Amino acid sequence: MVPTSNPERIPIRISTDQDDKLNWTYLDHEFYTYLKNMSCMTVMKLPYDRRCMMTQQVLDCQNIINLFNYFKMMYCAFHISDMITEIEVMVLFCLVVIAFLFVMTLTIDVFFAPTMKIVSMKLHMNEYLAGVTLLAFGNTCPDLIANLMPIRADAPIFTITVGNCLAIILLSGGMVCFLKPFKMNGPSTVRDLLFLLLSLIMLRSIIFSEGNVTATESIVLMGIYFSYLIINILDLLLLRYTIRKLRREVNQLQTSPGNASVVAEKKRLLNELERDDELNINDTKQINREMTGSIEKVFFFNTPKQRIRPPVVDHIANRTIFYNVGNPKNLFLLTEFFESLNPIDEAEWKLAGWCQRILLIVKSPLTFFLILFIPVVDFEKDKHGWSKLLNCTQIITNPFLMITLVHSSATSKYYAWYIVPNLDISMWTPCVTLPLATAVLIHSRTDVPPFYHIMFIIFSFSSSVVIIWVCASEMEVLTSIVGIVFNLSGNFMAITFGSVSNAMADIIANSNLALQGYEKMAFAAIIGGPVFALVVTMAIPFAFNTKVRTAGAAFWLYGEHGENCYIFLMITIVATLWWCMIFNFNARRSAGIFMWLIFVIFIIYCTGVEMDIVHEFSRDQLFNPM
Repeated sequence: MVPTSNPERIPIRISTDQDDKLNWTYLDHEFYTYLKNMSCMTVMKLPYDRRCMMTQQVLDCQNIINLFNYFKMMYCAFHISDMITEIEVMVLFCLVVIAFLFVMTLTIDVFFAPTMKIVSMKLHMNEYLAGVTLLAFGNTCPDLIANLMPIRADAPIFTITVGNCLAIILLSGGMVCFLKPFKMNGPSTVRDLLFLLLSLIMLRSIIFSEGNVTATESIVLMGIYFSYLIINILDLLLLRYTIRKLRREVNQLQTSPGNASVVAEKKRLLNELERDDELNINDTKQINREMTGSIEKVFFFNTPKQRIRPPVVDHIANRTIFYNVGNPKNLFLLTEFFESLNPIDEAEWKLAGWCQRILLIVKSPLTFFLILFIPVVDFEKDKHGWSKLLNCTQIITNPFLMITLVHSSATSKYYAWYIVPNLDISMWTPCVTLPLATAVLIHSRTDVPPFYHIMFIIFSFSSSVVIIWVCASEMEVLTSIVGIVFNLSGNFMAITFGSVSNAMADIIANSNLALQGYEKMAFAAIIGGPVFALVVTMAIPFAFNTKVRTAGAAFWLYGEHGENCYIFLMITIVATLWWCMIFNFNARRSAGIFMWLIFVIFIIYCTGVEMDIVHEFSRDQLFNPM
C-alpha cells in the first residue's frame, strides 16, 4: 500500500535488492521534476552503489529498454561495483549483439528471402517492382514500428531515419555493388533517386515550415509515396505493353525479306526488356557450389566478370518430387519430422571447410529454435519445405508465440529486469489453431504439400518481420547502453552504431539476394527502402503523435546531427547519380568501395562533432536575453 504524504512531497517506489522488494521514499516536487528530465549519462557519473536506485527513477533510463531492462540487470542484479566489471559486462553485451545478428541473419536467409521471392512471383511482379515495394516494406517495417513506440515519442526521428537511410544506401548498396556486378535499369534508377531527393527535401521543408508538423502535412507526405507506387506500377505495365508490341513487330518483319538488320535490333531490344521483366526462382544451390572455396578469384579491387544467371528451378516438379498416389498418407511421418528439425544442412556441411563447419555448429541451436516454431516455405526445396507433423505443430505454436511477443512488448510490464509475458490474447489462440491443425493433420499427406501450403507464407512472413524487429530493437538498445556507459551522446549513437545496427537486416537480406541472382531486386530495395522510410515511417508517426503539433517541435525532431545527416544524404544521392551515369549504369566494385568511403567520412565527421573538434553544419541556437 502506498504511504500517505502531503501534496508537496511525492512518494516514489524504489527496488534496491535482487528480490525486487519495494521500498517507498519521498522526494520534493522540484527534485522529482529534475529526475524526470535528467539524462541517463548523468547517472553514469554517480557512485556505483547509487546507480541501481537512480536508473529506476530517471525517465531517460526507463526509455532505453525493450525485452530486458539492461540497466536494472547491470546495477541491481549483477551489482556492478567497479569499472573493470562494467567493461566486462559491456563485452558480454557485444557478444549478445552478435547473437542477435546471427538470429537476424538466419531469419532473413531461411524464412524472409524465400517468402519475398514467392510472393513477388505469385503477384507477377518483376525484380524492380518487387524490390521497391515488398522487399523495401519488409526491410523498413521494423523502423515504422520503432517510430511508433513511446521511446521515440519525443526523439529526433528525423536524424534517426535519415541516418538509417544513409547506412542502408552506402553500406548495403556498396555491398551489393561489391559482391555482384550487374547492369542496372537506368531510367528506373534515376527516377527512384530523384523521388528519394524529393522525399528528403519535402520532409525537411514540412518540419521547418512552421516549426511543427500538422496532420495535413503528414497526409501530403503519404501522398508522395502513393504517387511513387503508382508510377512504378505504370512503368511495369508500359514495359509489358512494349514487349508485346515488339513481339508483334518482330513476327511481322520476319515474314518480309530484307529486314534482317531491323529484326536483329528489335530482337536485341526485346531481349533487354524481357530480362527486366523476368522474375524466376533461381537454383541458388548451384551458386553455393560454384562459390565454395573462394568468394572471387580476382584481385580485391577488380570488378569480376558478370555471372550468367543460374538455371531456373522447376518449382512444380519440386512440389511433387516424392508424390505417389499409392503411398500411405503418413508415410515416414516421424522420420520426416526429425529430419526437418536438423539445424545443419547435409549438403552445406559437405561443401563447407572447417571454419564454416564451426560456424554451422555455433549457429545450430539458434537455427533449431527458429525451425521449430516458424514454417519454411521455399520453392527451391523438395516439397517446398513441407513437413506434415512439424507444420501442424507450428499452426498452434507460431501464432501463440508471436502474439505473446508483440503483446508483451506493447504492454511493457517488467518483473525485475525482464519483461513479463502477456498471455491475455495469445491464451485464446489454441481455440482456433488447434482445430485447424487437426484438420490439416487429417487431410494432408507427407509426400506432397497440400494446395493451401502457400498460406503458411503468412506465418513465415509475419514471424520474420517480428523477429527482425525484436533483434534490431535489442541491438539498438544494447549499442545505446554501451554508448551511455562510455559517455557518448544519444544523437551520436543513433546515427553511428544505431544506424549500422538497423541497417544490418537490409545488408544481410540484400547481399543474400544479390548472391542468389536477384541483384536488381536488391538494389531497387536499397533505393525504395529509404523512400518508404522518409515518407511513410515519418508520416504515420506524425499523424498519431500529438507532440509534433506543439510549437518548436522542429528543434527536437531535427536533433543535433539532423543537418549533418541531411547534407550527407544529399551528397550520397548526387554521388550515386554521378557514378551511375559515369559507369553507364553498370554496378562495379569501385562504386561499392566509393560508397563505403562516403560512410567512413560521415562517421569521421560525426565523431569530430561529438568530440568538439569540428562544428556541425547547423547554426548555433540564439536566445533572446531576458
